Amino acid sequence: MPPAVPEELVEEVLLRFPPDDPARLVRAALVCRGWCRLVSGPAFRRRFREFHRAPPVLGFFFNFGIRSYFVRTASTCPPLRRNWPAIDARHGRVLRFSATSQAGEVPLEKPLVVWDPVTGQRRQLPVAPGSFRPDHWNGAVLCASAAACDHLDCHRGPFLVVLVGTTSREMLACVYSSEAGAWSEPTSAQNQNCSVAPVPSALVGNALHFHCGPQRSVLRYDLGTRRMSVIHLPADCPRHIALMTTEGGGLGFADIVSSTLYLWSWEASRDEAAGWEESRSIELKNSLPARADPTSLRVVGCADSIGVIFVYSDVGILTVDLKSCRVTKVSKRSCKQSWASHILPFMSFYTPELVTNTERVPQVIENSLEA
Repeated sequence: MPPAVPEELVEEVLLRFPPDDPARLVRAALVCRGWCRLVSGPAFRRRFREFHRAPPVLGFFFNFGIRSYFVRTASTCPPLRRNWPAIDARHGRVLRFSATSQAGEVPLEKPLVVWDPVTGQRRQLPVAPGSFRPDHWNGAVLCASAAACDHLDCHRGPFLVVLVGTTSREMLACVYSSEAGAWSEPTSAQNQNCSVAPVPSALVGNALHFHCGPQRSVLRYDLGTRRMSVIHLPADCPRHIALMTTEGGGLGFADIVSSTLYLWSWEASRDEAAGWEESRSIELKNSLPARADPTSLRVVGCADSIGVIFVYSDVGILTVDLKSCRVTKVSKRSCKQSWASHILPFMSFYTPELVTNTERVPQVIENSLEA
């Protein structure tokens, strides 16, 4: 009988399993009790997150008009119900309408819900203050620690929900704190000709950035000072862009012209002069799936922490890996008729800490076989 493999060596091997395929860890945990104890232990889960650093994309919400669909990209990610329009997804949480709401309704008229798809926990928020009545609005959910957290395992901790909106005269914002269990009083500033669009926001440092599509501008909300300001996009910027955090930690955006993906970054200097600079371009034409029309491409989302851009095409939804420049088709669904369609990637570690629950194991394996 061959000697047993040292547990330390087993752990080093299992740590290198890809985080975007949690089923492998589940199968490893079923090998024997020792491996099950190792994989489901808090020390391994912590090392696994620290080793991989960036949470994987387990799936994405595809918002199309008043409907929302969830596409799984990881085998053991729990299947999620449709028709619950998602507003934002960040730090392992999803901000969405309640099951009875419809996209486009003013948020203070119906409750919003913050939901953790991995644990199933959900919190229904109180309605926003009555004085928060914008004509156009958007929202974001994020860890309450913001820049002070590594966001590897914070989805069980306190969180914030930020609502921003615009009227013809004002820019408005209010913040919900899970610790206080209440909304703040709205803050306001004079509107500098911007209308917030219902597309994914970007968290850069300690500030949230919201796209104002028609005016080609960005509304910046500082979480520390709670002040709002406007950053103007290039005059020739396309309507369909994705705001993102650049590799250097600044504000950026991605867009597509013809079949070329362009990455832009906001550069500021000590003398307060600032402007947009093109930092990179990637030609996609020769990397597209068969029969894809290069002129149909548009940027609709990004997972900037792992360098992935989501692109719509006439043959389905594609991803572009910024490191390898590889283009991958992740869904057959296209969006020829809706410019407002966008994608919210759901990113979280999904380690089998509950694998010792014998009632849950068959469901996990079944999800793995269906994917």
